[in-house]
Amino acid sequence: MGVEDALDSVFFQIREGFSSEKADLAILFTTGHFADSCVDISRRINETFSPTCMVGCTAGGVIGSDQEYEDQAALALLVGNLPECQLNSFHLTHQNVSGIGDAAIAAEILGARPDEDPSFVLLPDPFSIQTGDLLSKLDSVYPGAPKLGGLASAGFQPGSNRLYLNEDTHMEGLVGFSLTGPLEILPVVSQGCRPIGRPLMVTDAERNVIKTLGNRSAFEVLQEIVSELSEEDQRLASTALLTGVVIDEYKTDFDQGDFLIRNLIGGDPERGYLVINDHISLGQTMQFQVRDANTAEEELSILLNHHLARLGIKKPVAAAVFNCNGRGLKLFPERNHDIDMIQTATGGIPSAGFFCAGEIGPVGGQTFIHGFTSSIGLFVPKQDVE
Repeated sequence: MGVEDALDSVFFQIREGFSSEKADLAILFTTGHFADSCVDISRRINETFSPTCMVGCTAGGVIGSDQEYEDQAALALLVGNLPECQLNSFHLTHQNVSGIGDAAIAAEILGARPDEDPSFVLLPDPFSIQTGDLLSKLDSVYPGAPKLGGLASAGFQPGSNRLYLNEDTHMEGLVGFSLTGPLEILPVVSQGCRPIGRPLMVTDAERNVIKTLGNRSAFEVLQEIVSELSEEDQRLASTALLTGVVIDEYKTDFDQGDFLIRNLIGGDPERGYLVINDHISLGQTMQFQVRDANTAEEELSILLNHHLARLGIKKPVAAAVFNCNGRGLKLFPERNHDIDMIQTATGGIPSAGFFCAGEIGPVGGQTFIHGFTSSIGLFVPKQDVE
């Protein structure tokens, strides 16, 4: 399908449920097949819907309201009106991230003060901006504010991604928007893992190398835990073994949502060390984890139902979906797995998303870049949730 036909098809579907001549917000994701057509795509969307705020990026695959497009040319577009809400779009580069740590500068650049209770959607290019550093600064200035998004995934080298911002396109940095007013973005972050073994204290570590757990060789502790697993879990551990680092060290009992999941990327049997893809500190608590399709499905179902139940009579009006490019058919046996679960749980709402090179979302009150995660932003009316 060519770009004009794809746009005509999407516009037709949107017009069935959106009659306004002008949109407040447009969120756009296009596969890399359309990288050379980004300017034309942006122009047509702006001519058709005149959005006050439009952000988006290119991706390896996109997600519509009822289908996940992983292996074909496609685009996903979410448009809507958000009465009484304030939307402020922004483009950040490596040069101006440092200023975000100052509340006054952040409010000027991002268009929202901390006391306005903002929500954020962030779409970085993975090659040209330090997203982890930015998230730390945003958490410092806007503690507790929802921050969702994903890293553009259409290409694997600098300059291969495109970022949409209103009528412009960019090849580097980050685009996003802040949302204030009567709507907020409720994060649902499903890392798709379950703990195995027991919680363990890191008693010796350096950067991303775990040397001892409970004053014993980390490698030997792992071997012991795996030997005590069921045959099925041993099989999972041989192919999908990860670590979970506890975020809230004041807790004494831990469940799935208490861990920040990180990949176990290697080990040194002779020295007894394990290596993960993040820094870990002396005294932190961790627990080994496994991931498979059943576990990922169960956790996503539990989290969706939990968050929706807490909303009571308030219902989500739309969803932005940021899925790891390792999910979809790479994890589940059937197509459209995650979007089907979202639509079943919510009763069907307009949605758009993409398969990311890293997903942004909060765990334990802090915002991280994740892998193999579904980070979902539900647009909901603000309310006090018990």
